[in-house]
This record gives sequence, structure tokens and C-alpha cells, in this order.
Amino acid sequence: MTMTRRHLLSLMGATGAAGLAWPHVARAQTASGLTAVEWGGDVVEAMKQVATKQTAAQFNWVLHQGGAGAILPKIKAAWPKVDYDYIAGWEGSFNSMIAEDWVETITAADIPNLADIPEKIMMRDAKGNVKAVPRAIGGMYFGYRTDTAPFAISKIDDLFDKRLKGAICWPGPTQSMMLQIVALALQGGGNESNMEPGWKLMKDLAKSGNIGRIAVTDVDFTNSFTSGETSVGFFAEPSWAAVAKNFKITRLTKQAGMATFLYQSGFAVMKNRPNRKATCDFINFAISPEMSTLYAKVAGEAPLNSKAAIPPELAHLSFTPKEFESFVHVPDYKVVLGQQDAWAKRWESDIAPLL
Repeated sequence: MTMTRRHLLSLMGATGAAGLAWPHVARAQTASGLTAVEWGGDVVEAMKQVATKQTAAQFNWVLHQGGAGAILPKIKAAWPKVDYDYIAGWEGSFNSMIAEDWVETITAADIPNLADIPEKIMMRDAKGNVKAVPRAIGGMYFGYRTDTAPFAISKIDDLFDKRLKGAICWPGPTQSMMLQIVALALQGGGNESNMEPGWKLMKDLAKSGNIGRIAVTDVDFTNSFTSGETSVGFFAEPSWAAVAKNFKITRLTKQAGMATFLYQSGFAVMKNRPNRKATCDFINFAISPEMSTLYAKVAGEAPLNSKAAIPPELAHLSFTPKEFESFVHVPDYKVVLGQQDAWAKRWESDIAPLL
């Protein structure tokens, strides 16, 4: 049975002060079910497991269709009406939401467990207000299936090797904010502000015949890898983690010349919704040390709560300051976001016909 607000109030009246207790959320805070937008695969599975550890909130789960940025035009078209209580996202999508003033300001009073999250990673608006709640850190990077790749890949130039004919699974233009092409630009001496070297390499790669699959969704990627259709790719951590459950993966997060992009995943609490407090209370529960540890184990993203345990299998996302300087590229996300439409058109006009 779905527990509606009416059912809850009725039950509360029947049980008095007893029953339905949850140590992290007072019952009066619970409204009807919350609508949450999450990525698919292990991420939503992790959040579902977190949700089962509490009883105060019930959920309607909505999955991102493609990259997290794909939901932005849907919100814009419907604004100020919004159907989501929180949206899982990362720097790429959160920057746009903050710029549009779609998300609630969050304080320590709303979410006390923010005290255990590194302050410098929190996203703020121009006034310094916290506008998103970090829950974990992940990466987007190159890697390959160790058992099926024809040779050990160690540099961008290897992607053009004839032995990789049809073996590469490449993210589609709605994935990863097209940081995969920024990675090529870096190889050619450019960056997110000078993408021409990247587009040239992207054309060469498309013409090489080495791209065997364009992954529009994370499921496309994991299916292609697990079926053996492809063995080399660039994707986000949860997708790599899903493949790694059954196959040995070489993650090139600390490989000179192959940029790794780190990102935070987290929660944006949407404005114009009636369930602000219940949403914040659940998020506070979700980033607690225990739930952060659970999320990391299932979703494959390193926890940001300083009191949570980091699974050994996520050591590749732990960088010393020197490693961070050598292997991690932190792009100017304002530039990346501002170029998404132009890059998508460039992809359709220059790259898609070559595939």
C-alpha cells in the first residue's frame, strides 16, 4: 500500500506518540511521496537501498534520460511548475540550475551532516549561498576491459591503432558534457576554451572506424562492454563500476596524457515544491556516514563525508596533491556549459556523418 499523507495522519492519530518513529526525521515532516530524479543502474539502486533504511519518506523514482543535462530543457519549459523534489546532478547540470535560480538555498540547519562534507567542494551562487548538497565524488576517464582489449592502452594515440577497429565505445553528445572531446583537445594542445584540436582528433577518430558504438545512455555503455561488443571507452565511474563487477577493468585515472575529470554528484532541492523539509531531511540522512558508506559500495562513487569509509576498490579516485596536479583536469564549467549547444551542433554536422 502506498502511504499517503492522509494514511499517515490517520495512523498517527491512532497510535499517539508511538510508532512510525525514524530517528532522523520527525513524522510531522513527512509529506506524501517525494519525486526524485536519479541516474539509472547502480546509482538509483544505491539510493533505493538508502531509502529502505528509513520509513519517513516514500519515493517516486524518475531516471535521467541520457546525461543529467538533458533534464534542463524540460524544467525550463515547465517552469515555475516543477514535478521533482530533488534532482541528482553534478557540476555541469547544477551550474545551470543555480544560474536559473531553480534550486533552494541549503544551510547547516537544513542538513546538519553538511558539517562533515569538505566546504570547498560545495557549489554556491554569486552571494555565497550553498545551492547543492554533495554526496560523493566520481570520475570520467578512459579505461578498457583488460581481458578483451587487444593491447595495453596507455595514451590517446593508441585510440587510433588499427587493432582497435570497432572496439571503442564513445559517449554520445549528451553524455559527460562532452568532456571526452575536451580530453582530445588537451591532447592536441587545446582545452575547453580552444576546442579545435579536439574536433580535429574527433574527426580522425570517427573516420578511423575504431568507434564501434556510440553510447547515448550509461546502459548502452555497460551493455556494449559486458557483451564484448567493445572493450575501450571513456565514461563515468558508475558505468565502469558496473562493468567491473564481472570483468577486470584497467582504469586510466593516473595515466599521463589521458585526462581524468573529477566531479561531485549530489542533490539539488527544487524550488516551488511543497516538500522542502522532508526532502532536506532525507538528504541529510543520505549523506550520513553510514549511508555514505553504503552509497559508495553500491554506486561506485567515493564518499565525501569525512566520517564514511572509502572502499578499497575506489582507490583509483584517491589522488595525492602531486597526482591530482599530474592527472586531473578541472575544466572551467562555465565555458563547458556555455558551449553545449554549439558543441552539439558541431557534433551533428561534423562528426555524426562520419560514424
